[in-house]
Amino acid sequence: MKASKSKHDRIYFLDAVHSLHNSQPAYGWLKKGFEYTIQSNTGRQRVNINGAYNIEDHAVVIEESERVNAQSTVALFEKMLKEQPLGILYLILDNAKYYRSQIVTEFQRNNPRIQLLFLPAYSPNLNIIERLWKLFKKKTTYNSYYEKFTVFKKQCLNFFENIEEYKVELRSLMTDNFQLLQA
Repeated sequence: MKASKSKHDRIYFLDAVHSLHNSQPAYGWLKKGFEYTIQSNTGRQRVNINGAYNIEDHAVVIEESERVNAQSTVALFEKMLKEQPLGILYLILDNAKYYRSQIVTEFQRNNPRIQLLFLPAYSPNLNIIERLWKLFKKKTTYNSYYEKFTVFKKQCLNFFENIEEYKVELRSLMTDNFQLLQA
């Protein structure tokens, strides 16, 4: 697909991330024999982000919303179409119900520049945006405590607003070099 697409076409990997407003211990050195307290929140609030990642130019398009559903997916598609006025948008995504909903299907039918390409079931390892979510969590949520949800949400969104800061990491992390394994 990469070899046959036009210069205006773009390939995006899509998925959602749901970051809980709570402490997420990820790593650390602890001295044996001592007790440590980790501050936490209720974890009942979360930041829901539906996102798309272009592997060629490392562009990220996100739609933050109350819920990730068909409506927020259409809002993401509209944002992508606006940012990319020419060419086909090849969207590689998982099999979440909202991606296959009637609302999304109808929107795609009315916007033929959007081409949905579904990954095989249960294969998050093939969705490159999962690596972006891991970097996002590493930089914003792991080993961090945010007392107020508003501060937590701002930090989450700041990561994407300042994605250029992570350009070097993204170039090495976000590659499409998949290794084929034979059974």
